[in-house]
Parts: sequence; C-alpha cells; structure tokens
Amino acid sequence: MKHAPKLALLVAAGMASAGAQAADFEVSENTTLTLGGEVVLNYLYEKKTNGENDTDFKDDGSKVVIGGTRDLGNGITAFAEAEFEYNTLGNSDTVSRDGSILGFVGDFGEVAIGASDNVFEDLISDAVDPFENASLDAVSLTDEDSMLTYYSPDMDGFSFRLQGRHNNRDNDDVGDGNGSEVSLIAAAEYDFGPVALAAAYDSRGSINANGSDSNEFKSQDHVVGIAAVAQLSDRLEASARFAQENDQAGNDTDYTAIALSYNYGGGDLYGAAQSVDPSNGDSNTQTAAGINYEIASDVVIFAEYGDLDRKFSDGEFAKLDTDKLGVAGLKYEF
Repeated sequence: MKHAPKLALLVAAGMASAGAQAADFEVSENTTLTLGGEVVLNYLYEKKTNGENDTDFKDDGSKVVIGGTRDLGNGITAFAEAEFEYNTLGNSDTVSRDGSILGFVGDFGEVAIGASDNVFEDLISDAVDPFENASLDAVSLTDEDSMLTYYSPDMDGFSFRLQGRHNNRDNDDVGDGNGSEVSLIAAAEYDFGPVALAAAYDSRGSINANGSDSNEFKSQDHVVGIAAVAQLSDRLEASARFAQENDQAGNDTDYTAIALSYNYGGGDLYGAAQSVDPSNGDSNTQTAAGINYEIASDVVIFAEYGDLDRKFSDGEFAKLDTDKLGVAGLKYEF
C-alpha cells in the first residue's frame, strides 16, 4: 500500500501534511498540537503465482497521527509525531504504533530521528510509483526504523539527503562479537523546473542477508539508482527510473521503469511499465494502470490493475506471491 510518505504534521523536507482537514490546536504562543490521519478500504482481487485466486475486503492501513510543533526561537522549530494503525472494519481490536519521529527544522535544513522514510525510496523508487496497491517491484532497501536523517535546504534547485540506520544486535547471537551494524543512504536531486533529476545509494549494511536467525551477520550488498521526473504540461507528468540491486553472490538485478500520470480534472489517470532483468534467471515485464476520482474534499475512490509477471516455475517467487491483482478502494484523509 502506498500512502503519502509519513503523514507528517509539519510540512518540511521529505514530509507531507496529515490531510487538508487535520486539526491544529494552539496550546501556547509557540506550541501547536495536530491530529489527523486517514481511512483506507479496499476490495482486492489477487491471482497467485500457483494459479489460485483470492478476494478480500479489508482495511489497508488506516491510521491516526498525533504530534506537535514548537518554535524554539532563533529560526528553529522542533516537531514530533507518532502514527497509530487500527482496523476500521473491526477485524482486529489492536491499535499499534506504526512509527514515530522527532525533528528540528531551520535555515540549516531538517534533522529527523526515528522512523523516517528511506530517502532512496523517496527520490528513486517513488518516482515511478503513483499507485495505491499495484506498485511494481523495486529494489529492497534498508528498513525505516532507527533512522537519523538530514534534509538539506533547497540551494537554487539542488538539494541532498543523508541518512544512517544503526541496528543493534545481541552479542550472544553473533560469532564475531560485533553488536551493531550501520546502513548509510544518500540521495541528491536537482530541480531544473520542468525536469528534476535524482540519484541515490543505499549501502544496506544493517540488513542481514543470512536472515535474522543466523549467528553470522552478513550484510546485503548496496543498491544504486537514478530517476527523472518531467512535467510535460499542466496535466501530464512523465517519469523514468533505473535501479540496480546486488547480492553477496555477485549477482545483480536491474529495474528499469517508466510511468505516466495525467490529470483529467476530477482526478488522475496513471500507469507504469517495468523490465526486471536479473543477471541469472529470466527477465520479466510488469505493467500496471489506475484511475482515481476525488468525490469530495479529501475523499478519493480509485481502481487499479497490475500484471506483475511473476512465475512460480522460475524459482524466483513463492507459490503465494501475487502475479496479477485488481483493486477498488476508497481513501479518506482527515
């Protein structure tokens, strides 16, 4: 499910507002509390790689966001937020924390600590992902917890983002005695106006290629990517992305994708196509398309279809992976 990056309460670099109707409460001259969130309901059809079909009516990530901002003076603003997921349909009584973040914004840019979005995903993966559900395959990236992130200010169209993730491990489970691993992620973008270009790198050093139960920690190899987004007209946007994922065995997989999004007035018509080309194994072509319509302020209905060209017979996918999917859904932001 693709939502807005984090439903952040402060509109700042790398962050989005918690819906136009989010409620702000001024508790003092310098402090504001905010309450917002979203409800997402889907009717989903999936064809699995083993040929089985499945349909499901489900809550696809409804959440409440609470947080606040405070003016610290000297041009610096502090913010904090937390997201809590819940099930609108009542299929679960659980309310769980999805993420939280603490940050500071000023002329220097923004510093954020906590569950920040991976900056590789922000600038590279998301460049060709206009979808709610029918997202095409993308490189695997460093997990988004325990992040320390820096967003630079805009410098005449150029900006960059630096990120690190520190992953603690139990020394009792590690043969080499090293109790932590670190991922380093970097991304940069230059916005020329009608065209924006981006490049990014993720070392994936805090991700265990041997699995969480392995006593020998062996980090994943890095991923690299480039992307371009072009505003072709007031209504039409085109984008392209190339990313490469490497593994410990020296194999690599190339992901080359293009996407189009057209605003027809009441909403958007969008689609994407991608070639997935592993150095060992068969390549496959993925396509997806969708349409959405804003029926009222902050209430959107959408429909999407994706052909992900996943074949159980080639050994790359599990038998319950999704090969094709169709979805009709509703999203309400508040």
